[in-house]
Amino acid sequence: MNDLRFRMDGAAPHPDASLVLALHGQGMDQDRFAGVLEPLFTLPVRFLVPTAPLMSHSRRFPGPSWYDYDGDQERFRTALVGVETLLLHFLQRVELEQQLAPRRRVLLGFSQGGYCGSWVALRNSDRFSAMIVSGARVKLEFLGDAIRRAGRNGFAALLCHGRNDRAVRLEAAESSRDGLTAGGVPTTLHTFDSGHTMSPEQIEAIRTWLVTHLE
Repeated sequence: MNDLRFRMDGAAPHPDASLVLALHGQGMDQDRFAGVLEPLFTLPVRFLVPTAPLMSHSRRFPGPSWYDYDGDQERFRTALVGVETLLLHFLQRVELEQQLAPRRRVLLGFSQGGYCGSWVALRNSDRFSAMIVSGARVKLEFLGDAIRRAGRNGFAALLCHGRNDRAVRLEAAESSRDGLTAGGVPTTLHTFDSGHTMSPEQIEAIRTWLVTHLE
């Protein structure tokens, strides 16, 4: 499980360049997600894009999956802890093997990758300076202490959401923004005339935000 398949993209010039750990949605893989993110790869940043280790047989989103979800919240919490352990070990191994020492790390997650990515980033705000979440909800009910700690650490968040998203309602992103802001995390929410997808307009908003955050 620690030997996740991955690809590294971006125009980072030095070992200390900022790193974005990018987590795809259910049913995607490293190459498909990299295709979505490709317009960002001209930035002087490393994009580390792994493929999730599980396999979902969902009719709607079959393919690689970060966790199994059946609606039970305690099992979901346990699954998120497992993903956190997996990703932190993976990140440490890749940075060691590639001899990287990123000055900043950002976690970017879409859909399922946004659910587990926000959990990982907020609970590890000593490692990640920011997160970008698209098409997902931050599990505020699990993360109160972590959000307040992240706020004290200078953590920042960008939320992107389609106004026509039928998989995750816009209200979920709005409540995520409100909860993060109340916990002391500066949070920007951008909405788009799209569904459950990362549209070109979203990618451009992410580019602008990254340039500002990582300068």
